[in-house]
Amino acid sequence: MANAKFMLDEEEHFQELMRERLRAATQAAHERLHGHDGFAAAAAGTIAPADYRDLLARLYGFHAAFDAQMTRAPAALADELDLPERGRAGLIAADLAGLGAEASRLPLCGDMPAFEGEGACLGALYVVEGSTLGGLVIARALAPAVGENRRFFLGHCGEHGRLWRRFVARLDRLDAEPEEAGAAEAAALEAFAAFERWMAPWRGAASAGAVPC
Repeated sequence: MANAKFMLDEEEHFQELMRERLRAATQAAHERLHGHDGFAAAAAGTIAPADYRDLLARLYGFHAAFDAQMTRAPAALADELDLPERGRAGLIAADLAGLGAEASRLPLCGDMPAFEGEGACLGALYVVEGSTLGGLVIARALAPAVGENRRFFLGHCGEHGRLWRRFVARLDRLDAEPEEAGAAEAAALEAFAAFERWMAPWRGAASAGAVPC
């Protein structure tokens, strides 16, 4: 029994390695985003209505481009993770519509990296799927001000736990594939960098004169 427990402990430790590696690699980017004016105001529940529309408009430009990029993911990975179910651009479009804005007229991020292969796709998805964790906190803060127009931040709602567990289980298997693990780390950093660049000029994004990526 002692040997069996040791083996179980080792397996649990092994399974945490990849997600911990990506968390460490992207920690600085996470901390920078905490200082983003729009996200900080949303998290505090103090964001002005016009600023909230602008924030959503800029988020739509990134997520619509990201979702389109993920349609090129390897078929086996897309099936295993139910990738179409994970896209959130449609949720932002619904939020914008509720606020009187039209998502189809907004510019999309033009420098989205090309995530090739399973490792790269998983690394990029780590950034986007991981954002749903903080999104739930922001959604609670926004509730009094925006009501139901916080679908994006609510994310997968009741399905969040199931989808996140399925994702990290697949991500952690990259520990056994060093080349793909390296691709995942590089892609996570590239995805964060693209997101930071795109979200920097966010004010005024809901207007026709939104700053292009």
